[in-house]
Amino acid sequence: MLNAVTRQYIEGCLNPGSRLRSVATELELPGAFAKSYGQVQLDRPLFVPAKEISSFAADLAALFDLLVSLPARVFDGDLRRYCGAIGIEDPMAELMCRGVGDVRPPLYARADAYHDGTGFRLLELNVGSELGGIDTAQVNRAYLKVPAFAEFARLHRLGHVDTLPRLVARLRRVAESVTTEEPVIGLIESNGGLVAHDHVFLAIQEAMSALGVRLLLGELHELGERNGKLTLRDVPLDVVLRYFVSGELVDDPAGQETLDTVIRAHEAGRTALFTPLAGGAFASKASLALLHEPVVRTALSSEQRAVIDRVVPWTRLLSAPPQLAGPESGGDRVELIDRCRADRENLVLKPGVGYGGVGAVIGHEVTDEQWQRALSDPTANDYVVQQRVRPATESVVNAATGVVEEWVANWGIFVDPEGYAGGFVRALKPTDGAVVSYSNPGTRGTCVFTFPNELPHPDNFAR
Repeated sequence: MLNAVTRQYIEGCLNPGSRLRSVATELELPGAFAKSYGQVQLDRPLFVPAKEISSFAADLAALFDLLVSLPARVFDGDLRRYCGAIGIEDPMAELMCRGVGDVRPPLYARADAYHDGTGFRLLELNVGSELGGIDTAQVNRAYLKVPAFAEFARLHRLGHVDTLPRLVARLRRVAESVTTEEPVIGLIESNGGLVAHDHVFLAIQEAMSALGVRLLLGELHELGERNGKLTLRDVPLDVVLRYFVSGELVDDPAGQETLDTVIRAHEAGRTALFTPLAGGAFASKASLALLHEPVVRTALSSEQRAVIDRVVPWTRLLSAPPQLAGPESGGDRVELIDRCRADRENLVLKPGVGYGGVGAVIGHEVTDEQWQRALSDPTANDYVVQQRVRPATESVVNAATGVVEEWVANWGIFVDPEGYAGGFVRALKPTDGAVVSYSNPGTRGTCVFTFPNELPHPDNFAR
């Protein structure tokens, strides 16, 4: 994706007299963040027109409204029926619905998206408070402290949105219902979750501390209750920033009991829970597939269908959802499977609930026989089939060799009620696989800078 600013940055990196090429090696990152992400930094940040990424975020907000309206629009307001239609069965569905009532999840989401050279295309929409990447603006700030990059940023009027202050402001507003003082916030993981990812959470705690936030880290088993208020290791909590998900509680009776305690404290107005588990029902890739189901599309306006077509690649549920069965559903499903069999090279199979590409079957990476077997797998009841998005690659000058390399970028784009709320990128060389995730050791990360839509002047910035 070689926009004007990217082109000038690459040219600057290739200029023998420029110091841009080494900027990424000079970053001074905060201690915990550096320990977690300092060794996986890409050799440059990514650049995008402000209007383009803001427009995509506006579409994401409209898409979110569509997703959370589906239970009422198609399933008579029954969230359990909705869960069943997208392959989320009990007991996970029961956990997602526990304590929800009629309250819709707040708009706090992160898209994982590719840019195909013409625009962003959504791979999945992560909904809920358990989002990664919220502290990435520390990388933006580190870049701006390097003189060579600071000059480039000044000439090209680069900007960025810091996700964390936006989240902190919301958490403080949520806390107003339970305290008049600066809130104590507990980031709560499932049992064993902190140990597995302690470097990630320590970096978030470090970043929040810089904003004056008292953030405590804990696991479900460390929560208690005193006079109806949650405590973490005996410290009263005003807000729970939930990082545990329903799938981690399915086989954990003690964790489910603690969840009930959290819900009681929230409903009593003693400790606020930021985002319910129900957000996971709308983060499922199967929920995106519902938007392409013929029965659902007919219930949408032309404007709503246009948003879906702009943002979401063609995505369908692999198994027929009985809740949506109609007189034409049988024939439609036959046509769907026939299309999947014939178009392996252009399709991907994904589990509806999952992260990091686990369980995905990439059509162009498998044989016809393997593809047919995946399509007929009786256990894949929540799988979706999605049109393969062919991302435009990003050119990056290797800081050590000076060679221009091509990388595939997976954009993490945050959206909240105010719109675009910041972004970051995970990138992978095409030769290192098709799943761009930190579970793949070749993956690197970087931050995102925006620039005004008018083309910058071609100043001689490479000094």
